[in-house]
Amino acid sequence: MTIRRIYLLLAAALTLGVQSVAAGDIVYSLGDAELNYGTGGKNAETYDVALRIDAPALVGVSITGVRIAFSSAEYLSNARAWLSKELPAIKSSKAGDPDIATQTFELAEGTTEVTFAEPYTITAEGVYVGYSFDTEKVEQALRPVLTTGYTSPNGLYIHTTKVFRTAWRSLYGTAGDLAIQVLLSGDGIKDNAAAVGYIPEVNAKTGTVTKATFEAINHGSAGLQSIDYTYSLDGQTLSGHHDFSPAIAAVFGASASIDIELPAVATKDAYQLDVEITKVNGVDNEDDAPQGKGVVNIYNLLPKHRAVVEEYTGTWCGYCPRGFVGLEEMQRLYPDDFIGISYHNGDPMAVTNDYPSPVAGFPDAWLDRVVQTDAFSGFSTYGTFGIDKAWLDRCEVFAPASIDIEANWANEAQSTLQATAYVTFPLNHSDCPYEVGFVLVADGLTGTSSSWQQSNYYSGETGWPSSMDQFTQGEKYVSGLVFNFVMVARSGIAGIEGSLQAPIVSDVAQAVTYSFDVDGLGTTLVQDKQKLHVVALLINKATGEIVNANKVRVGGTTNAIEQLALDESDVVVRTDYYDLQGRATALPRSGLYVKKETLRNGKVRTTLRRQ
Repeated sequence: MTIRRIYLLLAAALTLGVQSVAAGDIVYSLGDAELNYGTGGKNAETYDVALRIDAPALVGVSITGVRIAFSSAEYLSNARAWLSKELPAIKSSKAGDPDIATQTFELAEGTTEVTFAEPYTITAEGVYVGYSFDTEKVEQALRPVLTTGYTSPNGLYIHTTKVFRTAWRSLYGTAGDLAIQVLLSGDGIKDNAAAVGYIPEVNAKTGTVTKATFEAINHGSAGLQSIDYTYSLDGQTLSGHHDFSPAIAAVFGASASIDIELPAVATKDAYQLDVEITKVNGVDNEDDAPQGKGVVNIYNLLPKHRAVVEEYTGTWCGYCPRGFVGLEEMQRLYPDDFIGISYHNGDPMAVTNDYPSPVAGFPDAWLDRVVQTDAFSGFSTYGTFGIDKAWLDRCEVFAPASIDIEANWANEAQSTLQATAYVTFPLNHSDCPYEVGFVLVADGLTGTSSSWQQSNYYSGETGWPSSMDQFTQGEKYVSGLVFNFVMVARSGIAGIEGSLQAPIVSDVAQAVTYSFDVDGLGTTLVQDKQKLHVVALLINKATGEIVNANKVRVGGTTNAIEQLALDESDVVVRTDYYDLQGRATALPRSGLYVKKETLRNGKVRTTLRRQ
């Protein structure tokens, strides 16, 4: 076997692609292919940064050098590359000497290759690979430590003599992986090898075919042109073949996600999903650990997560029109599932300044009260419509319960509106960390006075999507707008205390009712009673996070309740009662009980009641 080299790929603002290599060479990557990130401040201090290599497949391979990139060498000096079994101890804000090797090098803009005096063979204990340098004090942050767009548990450790002066700190989850290339050589690198990486948890409904994904990670010098694999779930084993187009390059750690179809499972439970890559490029997989495991949760009821966008706006705010357009576009794209709520400030539609999320300025927006975003761009480039992607990503978060809702007038005068939410959890829980809240939302609000005119800083701007035309082609104040999604009343800033009861019984709905005094809101906020809708929020009472939600027009019900109403139209032929341990009982005088009704058509309705 020929001498092989592995490069820990730098994904940097300097575009450093995988260079052509001789047969058997390989590149190891912890990041993406274009690095445009950096970290660091403006103090005069010493930086020590490192990543940890602990891949079992690299045990026995020798480190010969590193490649380090800087976007600029100005204000930097005293550079050293190093290897250490442990992160050097911190004494009086200074880091001690690395215990394997240290090599000085000349700083330069771009990538510098540093060769160690002696190769070092990686052991099963792993090794820290890093570099250090000094910075001068500057007026603006230098951000000299280049990182990738991905973050790994051992991807970046940092110590500095000013900011992180007392100890090393892992930046996992807060910054990308360290952009450094580690040059390795040895005979332990295999030709055709791949491992199973991350398998996202799957949530599915009983009796339905669903999809899963697994990550195929290259560990071989030949890269990945194709793989063969098997996977097993609930005693059923299937196989598959995947051709990569384009092929995965000879990058150690380069990966791709593979979609697989899981068989239907009849019984609610948590199941183990086993995946194994059996062949790589048509030959037996040489990897020492080709298997991976995941979890598949099967439920009788699979909650659908409808994320909530809460927007903070005002007609006086010249940058707020983009939120106006963003919510309208989302309603057009996802009319059944999108839930938007606008909190107005300092204009005729303002109800309160007591907001459920911290608002530093206007405009502002939050997803489910835990993710701050932009109501038009989301996390995309300013001027680009991207809230749809941010919202869809949030909808992928598993919801602990489904929530359905109905809203009807409580009297003929239509002065009081009564809303009822039905919350159903797929699993039993001994406690209940959730509460239900209600928000009354008005659409179709408009006015003729100057306070209804929308201030518009986008007049004459170019480069925006056509959905912004009414503002980019409009005047500095835009009249005649019709405002939707306006929060006009709510049950409270959080959920209603005690609205849900513990213990939670799986697949049994709990009902929560709340009434709005609509006539008391005035004609400014309620201009057309047919254009009101109610949003029901399921809120984690410890964190304030909205974990699920649903909406309904006044006089309507959500689909699940409509279907339930059709089922209930038949005659109830038998009613049974059970305690929370499942024991048949007479109707309890007090407390929680399960009511089971058998219909003439053979269907059964089960609800949780309090007597």
